[in-house]
This record gives sequence, C-alpha cells and structure tokens, in this order.
Amino acid sequence: MSASNRTETIGLNSWLGSDRPERADFNADNAIIDSTFAEHFDDACHITGAERTKWNSPYFFGTYYGDGSLTRSIDTQCPFTPTWGIVFKGNAMPATTDFSTTRNFNNFGIVSVRSSTLGVSISGSTLTVKQSGTAIVSNEYASFNAVGETYCYILFR
Repeated sequence: MSASNRTETIGLNSWLGSDRPERADFNADNAIIDSTFAEHFDDACHITGAERTKWNSPYFFGTYYGDGSLTRSIDTQCPFTPTWGIVFKGNAMPATTDFSTTRNFNNFGIVSVRSSTLGVSISGSTLTVKQSGTAIVSNEYASFNAVGETYCYILFR
C-alpha cells in the first residue's frame, strides 16, 4: 500500500509504520525530486517573480508638453510606483543662462520619494512640475512647463 501521508511542499510519500512501501512509490518520489531540481536549475538566477518583473522592466518613459502654468500635476500612468526619476526639457541643455538678465533656467531635475531638485517632485505616479514666474533661489528659475516645449521623464522602480 502507498503512503498514508504526503510531504507538504512537493508531495513525497510519508509513510506511517503500518504502511507498506512499494517500488512504484520510490520511483514516483524520485521523479518528483528530479523535476523539482530541474525547475530549480533552469532558473539560474533563483529570483522571485516580483524580482524578475522588476529586472525586466526597471523604468518607464513618458513625455508631456508644457502649458505654461506655474504648477502642474501630471498623471504619468506609470504601471509601478517609482522611487526616483529624471525630468528634462527635450532638445535643451540641463541649464541655460540669459546673460543679459543673469537668469539661470534649470531644464533638468531629479525626483525621488525622499527629496527632489527644485521645481520637480513625485508622489505615487503623479509628477508635479513648476514653471517659475519669479526666481526660486537667487537668479535660479525652474523651467519644467514652458508653453509649447516638450519634456521627457524617466521613472525608475
């Protein structure tokens, strides 16, 4: 007679003293052990499904067009909750200076859940950007929502 009980994880025979093991029971257990090891060896990284998903899609890219408002919230529709990212004006230097007025316009920012550069922030998957009407610090202006400009963001897990 086969085993009265099975092991919890992979279902091997677990005999009681009154059970009578048979050769077929041992062969079945060996087949289970072999296939379990084969699955384990095939997954050379030994990672969880969540880790695999994170590694296979570690970032999300998106764009928006500036509308000129001083503060704007953008639903990025990022499929995960990002921990950090970068925001930048397309086809622009990270910062530009108007030497006639000595104003410096920041076109590149870093966002994170803990802290961000001036002019950009993130909460969940909502990106908040600013377009300075007045200087934020000294002659520094945030330029993350200028009318008609294209902006890009890359968000990371």
